[in-house]
Amino acid sequence: MTETVNPEFSESPFSSLDPTGLPEAPTPKVTSAKHAPKSMDRLGQGERLEIRREKSGRGGKTVTTIQGFPTYLGEAKKLKTLKILKTSLGTGGSWNKNTMELQGDRRNEVYHWLKESGFSPVLAGG
Repeated sequence: MTETVNPEFSESPFSSLDPTGLPEAPTPKVTSAKHAPKSMDRLGQGERLEIRREKSGRGGKTVTTIQGFPTYLGEAKKLKTLKILKTSLGTGGSWNKNTMELQGDRRNEVYHWLKESGFSPVLAGG
């Protein structure tokens, strides 16, 4: 069976419109997880933080762990940091004792975020 093209639909319905009077399209503002938010610009003072990827004991699920946060941050600041990281990376996470855990392998994104925040992150382990 051969299909015939209807001549009424062979041309674009928008080809006769004049685009000269239209305003310029706004450029979308793109935010990147690589850059620390302005409210957290210099959170760290060069402290070494170890970023690891772990799977053991988690049912095969991968998590990114961050250890070595300084004690001067306090619980409220740590929770705020976790919330900002979770939001900027679009992932879940929690604190487990003194270790921040983020769902998935997010080592590179976390590394850049912490570097911009004033820490000295180190990719440790596998």
